[in-house]
Amino acid sequence: MINKKVSQILLLILLFLISIIFYQTYFSDNKKIVREKDIAITSEVQNQDLNSDETNYNVIQNLKYVSKDLLGNTYIVVAESAVIQKDKENEVKLNEVDAKIIKKDNTTIFIYSKTADYNKINHNTLFKEKVHVEYKEQTIKANIVNLNFSDNFIEILENVHYINDDTKIYADKAELDLASNELKISMVNSDDKVQITGKY
Repeated sequence: MINKKVSQILLLILLFLISIIFYQTYFSDNKKIVREKDIAITSEVQNQDLNSDETNYNVIQNLKYVSKDLLGNTYIVVAESAVIQKDKENEVKLNEVDAKIIKKDNTTIFIYSKTADYNKINHNTLFKEKVHVEYKEQTIKANIVNLNFSDNFIEILENVHYINDDTKIYADKAELDLASNELKISMVNSDDKVQITGKY
């Protein structure tokens, strides 16, 4: 009788142990698999969100715009790449920009910059980052060049460094009137002085 009870208890313990092993082997792994699937699904959803953000704009390689103003000047802008946002289709962000303004008298103004904001409607362009302007024997380096194509006016701003054969000028601001070819160099603060070095 005692042997029977002992064997029943042993069987119960064995059955309990088998149940635990069975549970650990099959159900515990399934939870892990379910968790991994959840993580994979979450990653997919996040990737879809990123992709939906990416579809809000288009990237174009090797872009070129050509336009002409009322004075007969031709404006050509070439960029290695450009980004056009769907909600702002007339505003283009350009990268690695080469631009030139071919004036009616066939003289050419060259403008180079790392980036630029270009307006497809009025062709106004804001050149930014390592901007370099070349016109005849003159070179101007600055942080920003604002080309107002509508008014035939170029505004050169921040760390303006003007160089020609005889003169070097450091200033805050330079303005070039495309109609009259007049160049005006000044400081933002009227108390500050333009720095000029050169041969006299």
